[in-house]
Amino acid sequence: MRIAIIGAGNVGTALAVLLQSAGHQLTGIASFSAASAAAAARRVNAAHGTDPLTFTRQAEIIFLTTPDRVVAEVCEQIVCQNGFSAGAIVAHTSGAHSSNILESVSINGAYPLSFHPLQTFANPDAGIQNLPGSFITVEGDEEALPVARQLVADLGCKLLEIPTASKPLYHAAACIACNYFTTLIEEALQVMEAAGVCRADGLPALYPLIEGTLNNIRRVGPTQALTGPIARGDASTVKLHLSALEKKLPELMPFYRVLGLATVELATAKGTLSDTERQKLLVYLGGDV
Repeated sequence: MRIAIIGAGNVGTALAVLLQSAGHQLTGIASFSAASAAAAARRVNAAHGTDPLTFTRQAEIIFLTTPDRVVAEVCEQIVCQNGFSAGAIVAHTSGAHSSNILESVSINGAYPLSFHPLQTFANPDAGIQNLPGSFITVEGDEEALPVARQLVADLGCKLLEIPTASKPLYHAAACIACNYFTTLIEEALQVMEAAGVCRADGLPALYPLIEGTLNNIRRVGPTQALTGPIARGDASTVKLHLSALEKKLPELMPFYRVLGLATVELATAKGTLSDTERQKLLVYLGGDV
């Protein structure tokens, strides 16, 4: 199919490379920045520029991979100039927004689609490497969904279809799993530093533990994978942690307590806590007893 990419950031560049590798034809890559468009286009030997209309009218599928805050605006600007062909599919790659923000494409006779890769794109090369085998979440006009399913297969990915109204909650889940997990590791490194372990050694030391935990979650799910003092009901250990944090890193105590309370609930679901142990943990963590 003939595909245009509007937005030459990490996602747009990675999709351009992967879609071309899958056998699709790029009509061109457009970006607010001429330099960004040129850099992305060099990777796929495609036409490029700053005017989306140069490429959108020739395309059967148009990916709007601009920042979320301007997706609807860019879409409407193209629509106002009859920039989409009748029957074309216009897709954005935002995780938080549904296909509804592209509803203006119907004026041109095109179909809106949300096409969100459930993967992190730290840079184009990371996206190119990580995306195959990942899930892509789609929702949108019924006319667009068969093509979306084919594109997911072409990219070597797995399909996840959700209701349009569920998009914000879906994206919140993705942010917790990816962005907040990254923050969690950063906080753990800060505690390691406070313990006297230099940052250069902290991550290599923790990484096998992180990897092992992820492997356990993959094998048996988060509830059965839970280990540690809360899972064992060791309230005295949790009290010791809080005491040490209060002396060295008091600003992290609320963070520890919030995660601890959630972990108490997970340990309760696992069935490893007695009522007495649960009550002690809740007292130390500041929960409702």
